[in-house]
Amino acid sequence: MPEGESANPGQGSAPPAVDEQSARTFTGLRNLAERTTPWLVDVGSWIFGGLTAVNLVVLSALITVGPVDAAIRTSTAALATALPLNVAGIILLRLIKDAKDVGLDDLALRAFQDAGFPEIDAYFPSPAASASRHARRSLVALLYVLAIAALSIAFTTTGTGAALWHMRRWIALVFLSAVILSVGLVAVAIAHALPPESAAEKALKLRYREGRREGVNRPRG
Repeated sequence: MPEGESANPGQGSAPPAVDEQSARTFTGLRNLAERTTPWLVDVGSWIFGGLTAVNLVVLSALITVGPVDAAIRTSTAALATALPLNVAGIILLRLIKDAKDVGLDDLALRAFQDAGFPEIDAYFPSPAASASRHARRSLVALLYVLAIAALSIAFTTTGTGAALWHMRRWIALVFLSAVILSVGLVAVAIAHALPPESAAEKALKLRYREGRREGVNRPRG
């Protein structure tokens, strides 16, 4: 066999190292989050707005009923807990949007430059570093927003279910079943909308798994 020729020519080049692949994955996720941030902010604002409306409507009805039983008290406590979470989520989404649209870092730099502050550029990052820091800051904020939204949805579902339990138990069970069914239908719809896995993608994943297995089994010197 000629020198330099691969023993398995059909397999192509070797997969990247595990650490390098993980770094590329994180960079790709950060780029994706940065490019989809406006859409995620709009969707998040719509979700938190809807949750706030549900909380206020149900809470206003529960206040007139009063703490007559455990179900009403549970519902009131859960919905009252969800309201501050909704406000926190909306504030974070607004900060993400304003930090990019207004350009707070650039405004602060120009303000100190106009004031004649000496060597102010040393206190601010370069444009490339500022863009990278803004992307990382947006990604972290979006992760917190996702966690807040999950908690708010859980409290809102619990509060609504408890209020319906006060009416009739079977109504609460139907409501919870409808929630589970809706989540399942959305997951199935998203799974069916994804493009099928190509043969090249399967081969790349297989090579990556083999590379990870070889890295784990390789003895450390």
